Amino acid sequence: MSAPLKYSVSTAPVPGSGGLGAVTLTCATTGLAASFVPEAGMVGCSLTLDGVQLLGMRQGMQAYLDAAKTFGIPLLAPWANRLAGDVYRAAGQDVTVKGVHGVHRDANGLALHGLLSGARGWQVLSSAASDDGAMLQALLHFDHDRDEYDAFPFPHDIGLTVALRGEELSITTTITPTGTVQVPIAFGWHPYFVIPGVPRSDWEVDLPLTRRIVLDARNIPTGEVQDWAWGVAPLGDSIIDDLFAEVPAGTVVSVAGGGVRVSLEYGHNYPYAVIFAPAEDDVVAIEPMTAPTDPFSGHFPLATVAPGDSYSATYAIRVERV
Repeated sequence: MSAPLKYSVSTAPVPGSGGLGAVTLTCATTGLAASFVPEAGMVGCSLTLDGVQLLGMRQGMQAYLDAAKTFGIPLLAPWANRLAGDVYRAAGQDVTVKGVHGVHRDANGLALHGLLSGARGWQVLSSAASDDGAMLQALLHFDHDRDEYDAFPFPHDIGLTVALRGEELSITTTITPTGTVQVPIAFGWHPYFVIPGVPRSDWEVDLPLTRRIVLDARNIPTGEVQDWAWGVAPLGDSIIDDLFAEVPAGTVVSVAGGGVRVSLEYGHNYPYAVIFAPAEDDVVAIEPMTAPTDPFSGHFPLATVAPGDSYSATYAIRVERV
């Protein structure tokens, strides 16, 4: 009899989701398992080490589906974070998000977190496990057939590859134009992390980001960038809600405590970061971003991808016992 694989892929219903299924990648050797829900925007709904949850579950799946209240590891697409107004100009087009399906608002009435929170339509292309790892691949067609299209009229495919190897979970997002126009690149991810069993004040945050973008009272960039420093320090009672530019590939931000460190490495094509540690919720969000908040303002360069080409960005989450 052959030895059992140390990796596996399984599918099971998500509690509180109305019967939606999660695809779970597991490494029995390290005890790390990650679950994603294709029928709910490909949200990462669980990341556990030896069965202990490391994601901020906040209000959970139902609030995410009903009101786009983020939790876990949500994808923010086709643009991330806030827009300063309902009308923007990108890739030669004037666009309005007013009255379009999929638009959600923050407390100031600003469009928030893109258009695809909890979105249906993701296709699982493959899921497999081998001695080398476990992998999930999925695809979403974003075009005229989607109700959200008028708020981002740039047809494209979003491809995701989620791979679990040892202590590392990597997520690659690829944008491929499917029409005749260039596609602005402004997506991001919003992973919420927790250190269970350890008071928030004792969480040690390693934050090497140094170029902070100045935000106004609505959390919209002013265009100014300042030097900033945190280093390595306990979170204490600090409140962090900051946007950073000029993030070098290979930058690692982490939160640790109780013998566990959760870190996120910014790979190529994630030059912006948001770090969020609110007062009212014991979470630290470490967010890889392809563009800043209000990406179409013109304050900062905006990448586009032309038909016939594609744009890929990867980040990696590592969970270590320390």
